[in-house]
Amino acid sequence: MSSPFSRAIEFPDLGVFVLTMESPNGPRRTHAFEELGRLGIPFDFIQGIDQGSAEIDHAYSRLLNWTRHKRSLTRGEISVYLGHRKIWREVMRRGTDFALIFEDDFKIRDDEQFLLAINDALSHQGVWSVVKFFDYNHKKVVETVKIGGTQLVGYKYPASGAVAYLIDRKAVQSLLRRRYLFRPIDEDFSHPWEFSIRVWSTSPNLVDEVSFRLGGSTLERDRWDLRHKKIIIRSVWGNFLQAGKFVRSLSYRWANAANVSAIVKSANTPVRDRLPPNDV
Repeated sequence: MSSPFSRAIEFPDLGVFVLTMESPNGPRRTHAFEELGRLGIPFDFIQGIDQGSAEIDHAYSRLLNWTRHKRSLTRGEISVYLGHRKIWREVMRRGTDFALIFEDDFKIRDDEQFLLAINDALSHQGVWSVVKFFDYNHKKVVETVKIGGTQLVGYKYPASGAVAYLIDRKAVQSLLRRRYLFRPIDEDFSHPWEFSIRVWSTSPNLVDEVSFRLGGSTLERDRWDLRHKKIIIRSVWGNFLQAGKFVRSLSYRWANAANVSAIVKSANTPVRDRLPPNDV
């Protein structure tokens, strides 16, 4: 009997990648091998960008960060974002239509449902640009859609976390057009109108983040240090940015709701029921 994933890979070119900073045989690489090996999913490791790299300084705009984000970024956050962009460039180089991307501290909660969600998403192209399988802090749900056996939700704006997600080629192209970085990757996901993309999350989470089992997160420690260096004027400006983000997010979802509903209805309708009588 074929698995949901064996059906999914009949779709054009699904690339699977794991972002890591570890050398071969490190615990996070071993963990990723165990997780995806258990499901029989072939994948490639992509080595991330070292925090000491000059590429970080060239890619990061402090001016844009000050004017368009609520706080400064750590070098670790910029490094992670550049690692994802490295994967996206590999997607473009290979010419794949879809990519399943993980950070190396992911843990799949339910193998069968996870594989089904991949298949359902690939069967409903046009509904989504990015499907996130993990969110740290769930926001208020403002939109829901059922595709096959998978429940997708749209929050008032996408929650944080880029541990595991499915992305299509058009979204990759759009995201790569941004010349300078000034937000973390998950914050850019929460501004989808800037890239003309649709971002959904599975409900419930189908993947967990388990860095605490793999030596902890240096990224979170760096963020904690930043929280103790708050600048009042930035905090006030951040509140204005957040309010504007909320309004833009809702209006963007409402503007696209009818189109999504039509695509889902068509995809979930048996082919025979979609055809005019003379064509049956």
